[in-house]
Amino acid sequence: MSRRDPRLAALLLVAALAAGCSAGQTGSAGSTAASGPATLDQLTTAYLAYAHCARTHGMPDLPDPVVDQQGNDSYPALDAQGSWRWPPSVLTGCASVWAQVRAVRDRYDASHGLSERGHAMTPAQALTFARCVRHHGFPSFPDPGPEGTIQQPPPGWTKPNLSAQAQAAIRACTPVALGGSGG
Repeated sequence: MSRRDPRLAALLLVAALAAGCSAGQTGSAGSTAASGPATLDQLTTAYLAYAHCARTHGMPDLPDPVVDQQGNDSYPALDAQGSWRWPPSVLTGCASVWAQVRAVRDRYDASHGLSERGHAMTPAQALTFARCVRHHGFPSFPDPGPEGTIQQPPPGWTKPNLSAQAQAAIRACTPVALGGSGG
């Protein structure tokens, strides 16, 4: 069959991502993500799988995410209530699903000319970036995890409405991190 039904592909991706969630595997990013460019529908499906996993790991009332044309996810109902964070039970229990989301997101970004994203830094560069950001107005900005990603950015760092202060910190700290000098 040369053309697949996109609903079937989405259903298979959700099932595979959910299986990774329930099994608690660390899973390889390529195991459920087909090669080639990702579509917005595939990215949305991946975010939905993460929301489903989060509901089973401590956030039973989590709404489905809204995904914009740039592939950014948001939760308007939660954002309207003020600052919120993923609980540790979700971060731990859904880590393998998040790895799948990142793999799809990376393919989506690459196919849309967006591959120059902050999460492409090495863990050492991400640590330098975090330290610099703390010196640029965000003293509670967390260090990245061992894989180089920030799990819980502080208020003002929420997509798609990144604060002007956060944008300024990114402009100041990205060259510092990529150059390897402290900020």
